[in-house]
Amino acid sequence: MQEFWATAKLHHNSIRFKIDTKKSVLDLEAFREMLYISLRIPSQSFAELPTVEEILEFLRNIGHSHEIRHLTDVNVNKLYQPWRSFASVINKCLTGKSSGIDSFRLSQAQILWGFYHRINVDFAYLIWEDFVYQVEHKNQKRSNEMYYPRFTKVIIDYFMTRKPSISRQNKINWHYVRDDVLFSTIKVYKEYYACATGEATPKPKASSKKKKGDFASSTTPLTPTPTTTVGSAPRLSATAKGK
Repeated sequence: MQEFWATAKLHHNSIRFKIDTKKSVLDLEAFREMLYISLRIPSQSFAELPTVEEILEFLRNIGHSHEIRHLTDVNVNKLYQPWRSFASVINKCLTGKSSGIDSFRLSQAQILWGFYHRINVDFAYLIWEDFVYQVEHKNQKRSNEMYYPRFTKVIIDYFMTRKPSISRQNKINWHYVRDDVLFSTIKVYKEYYACATGEATPKPKASSKKKKGDFASSTTPLTPTPTTTVGSAPRLSATAKGK
């Protein structure tokens, strides 16, 4: 997966990348094929996707507890039920995360719109557009994280099964989408996932530096005992001795 993102480049309407130093090309049609998304009726095209303004009006109609002026104002947790649950399911299916993602991107809102109206939306195209955006902006300092790692695994497996020249050693320690449930039971992964989603706070690293005062003695300091100085008695004169 690291090699895929390190070598992925946008070329016209396709993505070029390498697996085991072997060049490969991915386009929308191949992406739709590997996801098994096709038209219900061959002669019928996919429905036209709504614009941003139409999506905003749609979200206002289904209910949102705060005013919506821009798409960035939309928060999944502020949607009314049952649409809040639908939006959470969409996030879970796409990202594999059930929490920690409160924003709603345009592609996800368009998917919800398609479910609501029962319209044959080209879901593969929506996910593909997100992929293209990630590849195009991967070198930016503040680029967003890859939202769909499970789909990246589908892409790699698709090309590895169709290109015998790719070394099978790449499948060592490799897990597939069907193994995500088993993979999520590993203790180390659970701890990482909890921190990554914000459900848990990372444990602070133990500092090897000792603070000032660590070497100070814990015993109570002794109180100095005052010493009494005895002065010498005055000598008697010879006259006083004879008395």
